[in-house]
Amino acid sequence: MVLNLTHLTLRQPLCINPPFLENSPGRQKKENSLQFPRERIDRVNAKPQRFYYGWVIVGVSFLTLFFSLGTRFSFGVFYVAILKEYGWGRGETAGAFSLALLIHALFAVVTGKLIDRFGPRALFPLGAAFLAIGFAAASGITAIWHLYLVLGVVMAMGVNTLAFAPHMSLIPRWFVKKRGLACGLVVSGIGVGTMVMAPFIQFMIDTVGWRSAFLILAGIVIGVVVPMTALFQRRSPEDLGQFPDGIVPDSGGTYAPQPNEFPKDTQSPHLPEQWTLRAAICTKAFWWMTLLNSSVGFSTNMLVVHQAAHVVDAGYSPSLAALLVGLVGLFRSTGGVLGGSISDRVGREIGCTLGGGFASVGIVLFLLVRDTTSPWILYVFVILFGLGHGSIGPIQAAAVGDLFPGSSLGIIMGTFSIGWGLGGALGAFLGGYFYDQVGSYTFPFLLVLVNISLGLLGMWMAAPRHRRIRPRSKAG
Repeated sequence: MVLNLTHLTLRQPLCINPPFLENSPGRQKKENSLQFPRERIDRVNAKPQRFYYGWVIVGVSFLTLFFSLGTRFSFGVFYVAILKEYGWGRGETAGAFSLALLIHALFAVVTGKLIDRFGPRALFPLGAAFLAIGFAAASGITAIWHLYLVLGVVMAMGVNTLAFAPHMSLIPRWFVKKRGLACGLVVSGIGVGTMVMAPFIQFMIDTVGWRSAFLILAGIVIGVVVPMTALFQRRSPEDLGQFPDGIVPDSGGTYAPQPNEFPKDTQSPHLPEQWTLRAAICTKAFWWMTLLNSSVGFSTNMLVVHQAAHVVDAGYSPSLAALLVGLVGLFRSTGGVLGGSISDRVGREIGCTLGGGFASVGIVLFLLVRDTTSPWILYVFVILFGLGHGSIGPIQAAAVGDLFPGSSLGIIMGTFSIGWGLGGALGAFLGGYFYDQVGSYTFPFLLVLVNISLGLLGMWMAAPRHRRIRPRSKAG
């Protein structure tokens, strides 16, 4: 007997009989829809409709990423200050950041499992506490191994529980119709945080020194992030008797695909409503999205660590370099919101391609920065790269939610973060390594261009456009 697999699409599992959840209600109900019990809908209909709490989750998540990852993405400012004080090689100093990303990769699956099991209200305050301890310990760094231990291990464990993946596994549970927009708003916290924190950190370094700056950051995290996440975070709308997007489903209790959701020349995929990690890994789409995630990690962390150093090398002041880091963050936020919203309308693939195109043009301009004769190039780079690259993260997160919905989204997103961490570790290290070897960032930034192209390939091959679920209200 010959098994003909030529008709399988990229949306279909690679495994024969993939291990979907045995008790998933979708096993007996319509494929590719979200089902809700009739009695639950009746119970909600009997109550006055309240403000949708999902927007509170968006706000709290925005602020969490503002303080945690906004600070982490400003590491390049500390990088310049530490290099100036100790004169360590750029490769070995950036190696501490690479170690942090490797730790991120190693613990990503654990974090995903924990967020699925215990929820954000328990996990996020614990992660914030670890991050604060790391900041406090960083103030006492006197040897490079201290940097590796504190930044590479302790702070990395804290950031890992507050990072992109845990939040992006949370938001798709609250939003379906506005998933791209909600993801973009949350991720914009990273960019706005970078915009505010990078100049603020440089100001603290100039006035009280980088050691005291670390202590101040520790106090902010303990005083703001820990209580905020403990008080206001929730796991899902079901915890509050609400539905995704705040929309009560139709009389059948279904969030269903719209007519013509699947192209005429493709078969409707027989896929589960509730994905497990094992089932997701058995699909080609999972590995194509892993390629995208790795490329985003490489590009992001290459720039996070080395952008400010490249600007200072060209003859600009550390203060301007810090301001530009912050401006990239600001435009990343704008790009995240716009890109996520646009992808809800035109599709994840087209939205991601637009973002990648803008980012690539920005990197080409950044390669041209050699001295202080053409400062306009820096500002155009900031706008194009910030808008373009900032849009990719939320679109990617929304695409993962489209492709692999269900209660295991946390561990699935955490597994994707392994690729992000490995790509980021390589990007941060190679930037410093090649600079130490040839005295230039030209080749590392060319690698960024290659990685952006590979990421776009991954998005198109994963094809989330075939798995979009659109909610249908009672009136629909």
